[in-house]
Amino acid sequence: MTDERERPLALPTYEKLADEYAKRAPTKPFNADLERPTTLGLLPDIEGFDVLDAGCGPGITAEHLLERGASVTGIDVSAKMLAHARERAPAGRFLRADFGEPLPFESNHFDLVYSSLAFDYVGDWESLFSELGRVLRPHGILVFSCGHPVADTLYFDPDDYFETEMVSDEWTSFGDPVEVSTYRRPLAAILNPLLNARFRLDGIAESQPTEKFREKSPETFERVSREPTFLSIRAVMTAD
Repeated sequence: MTDERERPLALPTYEKLADEYAKRAPTKPFNADLERPTTLGLLPDIEGFDVLDAGCGPGITAEHLLERGASVTGIDVSAKMLAHARERAPAGRFLRADFGEPLPFESNHFDLVYSSLAFDYVGDWESLFSELGRVLRPHGILVFSCGHPVADTLYFDPDDYFETEMVSDEWTSFGDPVEVSTYRRPLAAILNPLLNARFRLDGIAESQPTEKFREKSPETFERVSREPTFLSIRAVMTAD
């Protein structure tokens, strides 16, 4: 499908909640103790890598990547998020860019692209993965997370599981309630665009909560221990 929106889908949401997100996401259980450790666990040794953090938000992941010895370039559509990222991870380079559009980088520029729960704001994954493949070097690595298709189906109860569609939800855990729109898609619509862009699937992880999650939210821990929430994927760019 083609993403015909006039501005980045995530922009109004994250401009509104940037300050509270930057404050709460570093320790919020679903971020710090569920998605983040699962996705970071797919990383290889990245010391000396040139890494693109796509949808870097307030720089939480960029800080982790820098600590592992990578050179990090972060991109995000939200100027407010980027301001937090520059403060949190001053050793990184941060640019305002929409990865739903052509990226402002030369081809074969990065060793790894990392993205945490950001691709769900993009409708056209064929173009997205093609562009990420362009900026990656041969055998470069893509590690990303997205909503798990089982969890999204259970939560949004779509009329047609096989349709890629825009869905909305109200977030209340980052301050004032805010309406958040994303794209829900079936498993085939996650994997096939990746394979069509000449990526080779190299690893999959379905989010599992840490013990810190149990300490912070024991009742929710029991549920997310038994049901999927996020899907994390590692893929490798094939050589020409």
